Amino acid sequence: MSAKSLRIKAHLAFPDFLLDVDETLPLGGILALFGPSGGGKSTLLRIIAGLEESAEGEVMFGDAAWARSETGSFLPAHQRPVGMVFQDARLFTHLSVEGNLRFAL
Repeated sequence: MSAKSLRIKAHLAFPDFLLDVDETLPLGGILALFGPSGGGKSTLLRIIAGLEESAEGEVMFGDAAWARSETGSFLPAHQRPVGMVFQDARLFTHLSVEGNLRFAL
């Protein structure tokens, strides 16, 4: 597998929704993810970013395993070179704006 690909084989079930993905995505250039509201786009991004540890399957960045439920290996979100902008506010309410920015550093 090339280092410029992201392999995602993920299965995550919710009471009213099932996400089942088996794709290898090229990482050179522009990649778009689109679909209807409630289609699983944000959930898939959360799996890639390491924010959805309960997903079964694997996430591979080139030859590096970011997650493998079979072996129990999981690279935490802060160790993955992934950025994500949420659709809604995700600030720590107990911190000021400056405090939230400092936390990100």
